[in-house]
Amino acid sequence: MTAPPDPPRPDSVRLLVDLVNEHLDPGYAEAAARRGSRTDPRWYDRLAVAVGCALVGLLLVVAYIHTHRGAPQAEKVHDSLVERVRGAQHAGDDLAARVSALQRELSHAQARVLPQSGDLAKELDLAQLEAGLTAVSGPGVSVTLEEPSNATASPSAGPGGGTPVGPANILTDRDVRSVVNELWQDGAEAIAVNGVRLTPTSAVRFAGEAVLVDFQPVTPPYHIDAIGNADLLATNFAQSPVASRYQTLAGVVGIGFSFTDSSRLTLPASTPVQVRYATVPSRPKRHHR
Repeated sequence: MTAPPDPPRPDSVRLLVDLVNEHLDPGYAEAAARRGSRTDPRWYDRLAVAVGCALVGLLLVVAYIHTHRGAPQAEKVHDSLVERVRGAQHAGDDLAARVSALQRELSHAQARVLPQSGDLAKELDLAQLEAGLTAVSGPGVSVTLEEPSNATASPSAGPGGGTPVGPANILTDRDVRSVVNELWQDGAEAIAVNGVRLTPTSAVRFAGEAVLVDFQPVTPPYHIDAIGNADLLATNFAQSPVASRYQTLAGVVGIGFSFTDSSRLTLPASTPVQVRYATVPSRPKRHHR
């Protein structure tokens, strides 16, 4: 048989009891007793605290003065910029109205000079239609692209239906451009994006946080109206890979996507296009013998 274990020594028991009951080391009590005679703060400690409080207060006062002194100047600069922007917008609106009036006068002058039944008048009407210089109406298809309900956009204002797009938006210029190109391919004769008429030189781009259509900012929802054979446009677009992709995104990401045919759509005229490189060749002179 094995011998029973030895009982614990009294020193070990005392040590365990001290560890349980005495949470502080005895050295802490001795150090506190030694500092007992020096508990009263010294005069220079009070002086240092007072000087520190005075410096902090001085810094706060100086910061307050500088902040409120610069606020009126910043407000003046802000108000000046706002006034300049509003003045530029009013000037742009006036110029746009002037351009529309001149276009109407030009159309009336052409109607008086050119015979309405002549080939030249028909060619001119067709050229103006293709260039987007005249307002048009007819049957067609309307496509709508919209951000998910949880996406946010930056608030602002601008022509063409909106303003800068926020960083949380999913749709970009590539989405608008893909729908527009598909509608052209499906047989559209005239297209407008959020009321901005497209021309042969139109561009849909992304600048900063804004989708620009002919340099006019537009924001979601993007309404893309296309005039043409409504049945043909709707059928071809529904069977296109573009429609399939956005139907998938609507189910996965939650964007809004829809398209409907319409018996009558009205698209505005675009701003005049400035031709920079194309010129009409001069007719060769005939040599008489």
